[in-house]
Amino acid sequence: MSIQRLQQLIRKTKTPVALGLRPETDRLPQAVLHQFRSMYGEGMMAVTETMRYQGCQLINAAAGKLPAVYLHAESYLRCGAMGFEVLSNLVTAAHHQGLYVIVDCRAADPSAWLEGLPGADGVTVMPYMGPDCCDVGEDHAAFAVVRTANRRSVEAQKMVAGDRRLYEAMGAQMSRHGAALVVETGRSGDVKELARRLDHPFMVVLDAAYENASYAFDDFGHGGLIVDDHVQYAEDPAKAIDQAVQVMKQWVTVL
Repeated sequence: MSIQRLQQLIRKTKTPVALGLRPETDRLPQAVLHQFRSMYGEGMMAVTETMRYQGCQLINAAAGKLPAVYLHAESYLRCGAMGFEVLSNLVTAAHHQGLYVIVDCRAADPSAWLEGLPGADGVTVMPYMGPDCCDVGEDHAAFAVVRTANRRSVEAQKMVAGDRRLYEAMGAQMSRHGAALVVETGRSGDVKELARRLDHPFMVVLDAAYENASYAFDDFGHGGLIVDDHVQYAEDPAKAIDQAVQVMKQWVTVL
């Protein structure tokens, strides 16, 4: 799977941090939004064009500094067909800049997404479909979402399955079938337990402080990727990326 290419890019940049793009309509840059509204009016077109412009600017700022971009599909799909077009455009833009592209779509059938977004390197999948969700081909990677951050997730994901929690059992199964794991709780305990029980599977960690996410990495700084969703709202994205890299290096050293 193409997870190897992601690991190569992490080692090349020495930075296991992905640019997270999860735009919220009420937090888009108002000056840019105003310009597009003057062109297209108050409708959805102005919003999606602002998302496109902001996303491309952020991707350009990340190129050469970060190894990957992590696109939250739901943020774009809320805008309907125009939002999907923007998502597709950003996948292409990131791919052309040499960034590894992960689309967080939480798919049951990943092939439909990979065909619709041909520049994507990997997509997130729902592991409770079983190993079928890992069938993405040699040139792509599956990222199984085994631990989520929604309030009542513990009622299912922390159920006991034999001698371990359900999310740990699903993580073990997904790892056996070549998938990386996605953990979005931000809790160091969840990351640490998966790393310990599964002997450091490749993990993508969301919504976590770098210190908490550091448990995903081995002694060589390998085996994980931290998604930073905060850079997208910085006044100076290039400066914010540089700061994120420096903070990350306090906790993880990639050899």
